[in-house]
Amino acid sequence: MKTNFFENIASLNAPGIWTIGIQNDENGDFTVSALYAPFKSNEPATKMIVPLIHRGKASDMDEGFFEATLTQVDTLKGLYSNIKAVTASVDAAKKKLGQGSKPQPAKPKADGNADEIEVGEPKASAEEKRKAYTDTIRKVVELNDACKYEDALNVLPSVEDYPEKKEELEKRRADLERKKAQYAQALLLFNEA
Repeated sequence: MKTNFFENIASLNAPGIWTIGIQNDENGDFTVSALYAPFKSNEPATKMIVPLIHRGKASDMDEGFFEATLTQVDTLKGLYSNIKAVTASVDAAKKKLGQGSKPQPAKPKADGNADEIEVGEPKASAEEKRKAYTDTIRKVVELNDACKYEDALNVLPSVEDYPEKKEELEKRRADLERKKAQYAQALLLFNEA
């Protein structure tokens, strides 16, 4: 028997790693999950992507699997390209911030008395708050990568505590809630089959 399955994958022009799971039952119904990832992607954001799930009879899969998958793969190829660009810009910004934020030595007072040194307001509390926020977001990302969306939502800092991060926190919360719903739906589909 000859199939053109691999020719169809090659025609998608998307080199990478394909993870495909196929489950069929006694009624001839298939559940197929397909997840595409490029070869050298160590980006944490790519771990958030859930597989595309197809359900139907064998003839439905033969006719529609690659058409449905093509759209998803084209979207993901663009996403992976964008993730690399974003990561590069973030790294460049971190380097630039690191150069401009070196502590400045204390200056003597204007009256020339070297014994009295002006000390600025303590920044430890702001720095501690920033560090706590960064550590918490790091934990949220780890939970997100492990598909523990409910736990990540529980750990996510509140907008009341970090009003300056309102947009970022709301965006992150909406993304986690969306993923939580998708994950629950994917589990439900697999359990139904």
